[in-house]
Amino acid sequence: MAIETCASCGVPLMVSRELIWESNGVISLTASPRNRMVFFESETIDRVFRGIEELIGLPIEHIVIESRSRETRRYIERAFPPEVRRIIDGSESGLEERMARMSPEERETLLATMKVITRNIIDIAKNYGYGEQMMSELWEQGADFPWRVQRVRNPYSVLFFVADNLGSVEAFEGIEMRARYEKTGEDTYRSEVFPGEHALELRERLRRRRYEFKPGDVHYDRCPECGVPLAVGNRVWDVEAGTIFDPETGRRMAIFGPFSADAVFDDLEAELGEAIPETVIEATRRYIREAWSTENWNRDGLTFQQMIAVRGLGYLARFEGDRSGLEM
Repeated sequence: MAIETCASCGVPLMVSRELIWESNGVISLTASPRNRMVFFESETIDRVFRGIEELIGLPIEHIVIESRSRETRRYIERAFPPEVRRIIDGSESGLEERMARMSPEERETLLATMKVITRNIIDIAKNYGYGEQMMSELWEQGADFPWRVQRVRNPYSVLFFVADNLGSVEAFEGIEMRARYEKTGEDTYRSEVFPGEHALELRERLRRRRYEFKPGDVHYDRCPECGVPLAVGNRVWDVEAGTIFDPETGRRMAIFGPFSADAVFDDLEAELGEAIPETVIEATRRYIREAWSTENWNRDGLTFQQMIAVRGLGYLARFEGDRSGLEM
């Protein structure tokens, strides 16, 4: 099914319907105004996490996947109406056990429902710039749980792709899962989810931060048809490939929730000590210095306010700097 886009600016209509670019630099969700998203350079995600691993000398993949999967699970559980949830809900017993008791007609209904849901998840991923996600080969093979495997070409983040698959399946089946992945081709990956408990030490610490948003006065020039900021529409949206590019910088962008990154950093600090915030800053500094040229920083405060707000990073209230330093 073709993804609908705005005839004027080319942004997917799902994006303009579900997200609001607020005057305070927050991108909020219409269905959940206290939650927020960011519209950010996606190559930053894996690069910063890899940079942290290099600096601390320890793997953090499992923490990243665990944290992001919980955000995805919450989103998916909100996204589908109660009648769909009732069909797939496994709260009374495991879905595997329920499927074993199903008649052929009930099983066929469940598989048809799950196929529609999987396609909807793929469409969401394409709208948000997550890459070209594809149905797994298990659907054609008549496997029992074909939705547990997902494939992707050009993922916005390998770790977040795996976590998104994990969180989605957990939302479907209502039980804890584990995930593994492999590279199957050039920038192509296969993720598989299977029943299993999460790491015990992560269960209580990965909690979402809550805080009240403050007002702001950022003004956007908006698309007259769908209402998104023109700066958003000026990106190059290829919805079939699931990519969004900034033509000015040539860098890939995506829309995703920032709370999972907060949870990762909080858990790393709890595990490894107070040096983690400095490590996160240093890993990010190294990436930014490498990725952004001097010309990108030769702007005034108002331009930076717009750049930050369009990305959903907040309200830049003050910006003063010279060769000796910068105060924000």
